[in-house]
Amino acid sequence: MKNDYIYFTDDKSAPYSDMVVVNDKMMFLSGLVSEDLTTREEVYGDITFETKRILDNLAVLLERYGSDMDHIVRIEVLLKDFSEKGEMNAEYMKHFSPEHVPARLCYGGVDLAGECRIEMAVIATKKDAPDPIFK
Repeated sequence: MKNDYIYFTDDKSAPYSDMVVVNDKMMFLSGLVSEDLTTREEVYGDITFETKRILDNLAVLLERYGSDMDHIVRIEVLLKDFSEKGEMNAEYMKHFSPEHVPARLCYGGVDLAGECRIEMAVIATKKDAPDPIFK
């Protein structure tokens, strides 16, 4: 099995990879928070703002590495305040077609970095990944 360890910046001091691609097929993205992709600085707002920012950034990152939102198979959503789940869901569903809503785990009451209200970890396939995924 071939693993490619990808860092979105030149700074490799973090104790994790930003993404691991397995056999040029499966993409495992570490937790994404609301940030500016150019400056890599976190940007804060209400739960709708942060959810939109994360999912917009996710679409850019997936496209950059050979996938798209329709190829996400699972998302883990971590919320600082679980009472914001409804507002998060309303924005979240704007980013997926009804035919391609990924499997999901969502939990709250989580201490997140800085002032983040939400974090998402993602598993996707590449658009051109041949079947079967694992041989």
